[in-house]
Amino acid sequence: MERILIVDDDDAIRRTLELHLSEQRFEVLSADTLAKARQVWQSAEPDLVVLDLKLPDGEGTTLLEEFMRAGSEAIVVMVTGHQDMDYAIRAMKAGAFNYIHKPLNIDELDVVLLRARQQIRGRSKVRTLESDQEEFRPGKIAGQSKAILEVHKQIGLAAKSRVNVLIAGESGTGKELVARAIHLNSTPEEPFVAVNCSAIVPTLLESELFGHERGAFTGAHQRKTGKLELAGTGTLFLDEIGDLSSELQSKLLRVVQERTFERVGGNQTLKFDARIIAATNRRLEEMAHQGKFREDLYFRLKVLEIVLPPLRERKADIPNLVQHLLEKINRDLHRHVTKVPDNVMERLMRHDWPGNVRELENVLTQAVLRSPGQLVALDFWSMNAVIGEKRELKSLAEIEKEHIEWVLAEVGGHLGKACEVLGITRPTLRKKMEDYHISVSLH
Repeated sequence: MERILIVDDDDAIRRTLELHLSEQRFEVLSADTLAKARQVWQSAEPDLVVLDLKLPDGEGTTLLEEFMRAGSEAIVVMVTGHQDMDYAIRAMKAGAFNYIHKPLNIDELDVVLLRARQQIRGRSKVRTLESDQEEFRPGKIAGQSKAILEVHKQIGLAAKSRVNVLIAGESGTGKELVARAIHLNSTPEEPFVAVNCSAIVPTLLESELFGHERGAFTGAHQRKTGKLELAGTGTLFLDEIGDLSSELQSKLLRVVQERTFERVGGNQTLKFDARIIAATNRRLEEMAHQGKFREDLYFRLKVLEIVLPPLRERKADIPNLVQHLLEKINRDLHRHVTKVPDNVMERLMRHDWPGNVRELENVLTQAVLRSPGQLVALDFWSMNAVIGEKRELKSLAEIEKEHIEWVLAEVGGHLGKACEVLGITRPTLRKKMEDYHISVSLH
């Protein structure tokens, strides 16, 4: 039975909620001031708090911020009679789970508390990512699978020499991360210069790479230092090398072979001393066979090749990746969301991640932003919206049936609560249950 604390100075509202929530099988506590609420919260450690924004001795957000800083795991629902946007923003920033306006709609409150209860019950099985784990390092390639351990070995091999490296893999697998890891383990004191060959207009890419002299073309008002020159004796990372035009492929081949170049519009020969690490999500070998990419350049770049596996082929690494990414996200967002419910981790493990590690990081970032406490808040609704199910295409009827079955299971077969969550009437629910052959122990 979950323990809930009601904090409101309106006696009528407080008594109504006490009666209603007792009927909903909550252990109910109450307070009418911040001082009393602080005392009860400290002594009773409630699972849920329904907290009024305006109280006689201060604002509810003050108490919320205080207990969030202290590490309280209570889920807090803010209540207010104010319709001002600023109040809602302040409440959510302070760590509120949700925000409800007065006059209170009991049905709306029940739906919010149902979702809060689901999150509380998910805490019984959580993975906790604490500080005794290995500290986050920006260049770390996380994972323990055989495939990723092989990548670690290849990074070490590449770092031992100055040979050119070709990194192949789908978008989002971490090709630039691997390039930076090679650089940091070989010439960390030297420049790392990255160029995305697909993000720059082809007519400007030559100037971007080689630089140009003043007056080389219309708009060239002064000399520009190119990326080849800026890389010095460090690393030139050419991302999406497969998108390089045939003309620039020829010019890059000359640089690789002769280790010299000239700026656009210039005649001074400059020395090129950097190591080239190229990356692609395209099948460069096939492109070379088809004449779409210079075969001689392909072999010059592929002195050492590192192939990054897609995330769907190394799902055993997902828990380790989640830990690593959460540490990064928490650091960047100044948060401390470290606990992952087992049902959330299971859902993350089931997804095929077509966007690979980049997609996983995006999902976790959104989850951290939504999480009011230390528990990753990635509930049924948001997970379907963010990552969904990619198994097979289903009909609308199949999806509706599964959703109704899930809601009924979550509310313990209580038709009234299921109707509130689904937003339909009891006769409509009964008809759908009959049509879809859904059977539960009815209440």
